[in-house]
Amino acid sequence: MTDAPLFWRSEDLPRWHAWQRAQWPLTRRAADTARSTVRGVAGALTRRRPTGDGVLRLLLPAGDVHTLVALESFGPTQLAALASPVAALATARPEVAAGVGWVLPAGDAPALPGAVGHREHAATADVLSERLSGLRRVLVAGEYLPAGRAAVRWARERGARVSVVQHGLLAVSTPPVPRDAALYAFTEHDAHWWTQGRTDVQAVAVGSALLEAARRTASHAVADAVPRAAGPGVFLGQLHGAELPRADFARAAQEYVRATGAAYRPHPAERDRLSLAQHEAWRKAGMRIDATAEPLASTAGPVAAVFSTGILEAAQAGRPAWAVHPDPPAWLEGFWERYGMTRWRPGVETEPTPPLASPSADPAAAIAAHLWKETA
Repeated sequence: MTDAPLFWRSEDLPRWHAWQRAQWPLTRRAADTARSTVRGVAGALTRRRPTGDGVLRLLLPAGDVHTLVALESFGPTQLAALASPVAALATARPEVAAGVGWVLPAGDAPALPGAVGHREHAATADVLSERLSGLRRVLVAGEYLPAGRAAVRWARERGARVSVVQHGLLAVSTPPVPRDAALYAFTEHDAHWWTQGRTDVQAVAVGSALLEAARRTASHAVADAVPRAAGPGVFLGQLHGAELPRADFARAAQEYVRATGAAYRPHPAERDRLSLAQHEAWRKAGMRIDATAEPLASTAGPVAAVFSTGILEAAQAGRPAWAVHPDPPAWLEGFWERYGMTRWRPGVETEPTPPLASPSADPAAAIAAHLWKETA
């Protein structure tokens, strides 16, 4: 069964960017080209102006900064992967957590662990020179998006270590791990799959803070009058995904929803015109669309998707969960096998997806203990 990443060497990152851009609609590619042209004409920026890293902001302590954590968004997967280890550090060693700074995207940031009293700065050359002189490590989800790309570059310039936390399930088009990095993976299987045995990456299997939170939330919840497994449940949308044709995602959703009566739950990224038009067509055809912003844990009943992390979140919480595709390609079958996902077929009785075993009891604490095992 074929299950190998398309881009696993660090030097494959430009190929990944080219592949990703090729999946964009023509209108988005044209807009991106126009923005790049404008940036080129603008020329080099002065030392007191932003460094070219877009709208990135730095949230820094008053004292020395020994660690930078780069967030690409304030969504649950990023916060679980990158903020929860700092929260564990703040609980165990608050004096060390006080030296952690943050690279932030645009938008209102939530309260971040250990950041009380931190001040926001623009990412200017002066600020980088003055405040990051003692930088020893950066913690990122990768170097393929703006915050992680900038943090990795700043680390290389200062001889600081680069550590990567796996923040989601690894599909065939996952971008590569940066060179000479430490990797905190969900499982040994994921670590080997993602790096293909690269000798420049030190991989540590720790589990997933996101999945552990789902398990703990379920185990601590008060039993409902109606079992959480009851009801038709939801199908998690992925129409925005580039790994499969949009028609494949739509066929899988329609087949499952029509057979089970589940509601279709759009992914937050399904805001483009084609996705919105598909939602409206489904509404007119009688399909229920659950467009609420409530977390998955607030829903009831089984959970299904093509290859969403939500399948494992549901399984960790003790809910029935399945993977769905009427004619899966080889890589998708390998993906399901790697995560122990059970395939749903109409009219076929199958056991739901079991919880994914974790290499550690507390993934966030395991990352914190390994990453900051030295004094700051």
